[in-house]
Amino acid sequence: MDIIISDDGPGVPEAQLDEIIKPFYRVSTSRDRDSGGTGLGLAITHEAILSHKGRLKTFINHKGGLSIILSLPIYNIT
Repeated sequence: MDIIISDDGPGVPEAQLDEIIKPFYRVSTSRDRDSGGTGLGLAITHEAILSHKGRLKTFINHKGGLSIILSLPIYNIT
């Protein structure tokens, strides 16, 4: 099962796409504890997806914003 999350914000520089899933990483220097964000959201999400044998992929979408694909396996339990 794939879940795609996209926005039309300023996006993330392509060189930083792999960095944004690392704990405490923030793309913009304007984002700090006062303006919001700790840099943990995507890191926690990535670990949760991995623990379920899934994948998380980040890319720049056609609107210039960020898109994330969360892929999780579907098990047939009978």
